[in-house]
Amino acid sequence: METGHSLKDVNAGNDIVFGDKKTVENHIHQTNKSRLSSLFEKLNSEFDNKEEIIGLIDDLQRYTVQRDVIGLEQKLLEGNRKDLIDDAIWLKEEYYKKLTKYQLYQSAQKIQAHLLASILERFRNKIYPLIISEADDITVSSAISEEIVRPLVSLIEQEGLEDNILGFSATDIEGMIYYLTGRCHIKWT
Repeated sequence: METGHSLKDVNAGNDIVFGDKKTVENHIHQTNKSRLSSLFEKLNSEFDNKEEIIGLIDDLQRYTVQRDVIGLEQKLLEGNRKDLIDDAIWLKEEYYKKLTKYQLYQSAQKIQAHLLASILERFRNKIYPLIISEADDITVSSAISEEIVRPLVSLIEQEGLEDNILGFSATDIEGMIYYLTGRCHIKWT
C-alpha cells in the first residue's frame, strides 16, 4: 500500500491536486527585492527609455563636494601610505569615469550614493579605528578588503547585479574609497 505521494519532474499548465479539490490554498510567493535591486531594475528602465535628469540628487551631491583642498595624494602621504598613491589615483579615476558617465540617471545616482554611504560608514567604523591605533599597513589593507570591498562585491553578486548597466566590480568599490579620500570624506591620519 502506497503511503505518500511524490512529484518529480512534473510540468503542469494548471493545478496539481492530490485527493479532493474542495479545499484549495493559494500561496502567493512574492520575492522581496532589496532597495539596491529595485534601483538597478529602475535604472535599466531609465536607461532604455533615456529618462535623463539634470543635476545631482542631494544624496550624491554631498559626496561630490570637496571638503578641503588637500586631495588624495596628500591625504595618503600624510597617512604614510605612499605605496598606495599610484593605484589609488588610477582607481579613483576609473570610478569617477563611471560616476560621470551615468550621472544623468536618477537611479544610478541613488545607487552610487547608497554605495558611497556604505563605504564611508564602514571605513569610519572599521578601518579608521585601525589607522588611528597605528595598525600596520597589511592589517589596514586586509581590513579594507574584508570589511568593505568583498562584502559590497558579494552583495552585488548576491543580488544578481554583477551584469548590470553600471557593472560594479571590486575595482569600482576600491575607486570609491579613494574618490571619498580625494574629496576629504575619508581620513588616513
